[in-house]
Amino acid sequence: MKGEMADPFPCDIFERWKGLDLKLLPIDSTDIRILCELLDNARMSNSEIAQKLNITEATVRRRIKNLVEKGIIMKFSIHINYKLVENTVKAYIQVKAVTEKLDEVVAKIVDHNRVIAVYRVTGEYDLLVVTLFVGMTELQEFIDGYLKIEGVKETQTQIVMSALKGVPWTGI
Repeated sequence: MKGEMADPFPCDIFERWKGLDLKLLPIDSTDIRILCELLDNARMSNSEIAQKLNITEATVRRRIKNLVEKGIIMKFSIHINYKLVENTVKAYIQVKAVTEKLDEVVAKIVDHNRVIAVYRVTGEYDLLVVTLFVGMTELQEFIDGYLKIEGVKETQTQIVMSALKGVPWTGI
């Protein structure tokens, strides 16, 4: 089918977009193939990608430049397996806040260096806070101290025991 990805690539973004008409996306199948290669190894050279995808190096260079300029590629990065460096504890903390103080609570929470994401959510709680701590003591100090601020009514914490499918850069 025209506009659909013809050849599957074992990559998360291919899986996310397979079956979609690519005319609906701001990228095409060649861009997706390049993104898959970069996701696998961001240090891969343009010529290596070109050779692997059977396209010219100039095409790879131009398309990567366009993907960066469009903001589709936000940065080139590394993934650290924190489990090999520290006794990592990943926790999801649900926060119920006083409505009038929500912005102040969010400002305080996002400022903490162990908080990796904060989401406004529906349901009984207002926020979902994703954290990555060096150990249980540090997590306990965060919950018992840092989150005891004006505007926080209640918290509920879930600790990740193991990842069955996780986010690669957290190592969990």
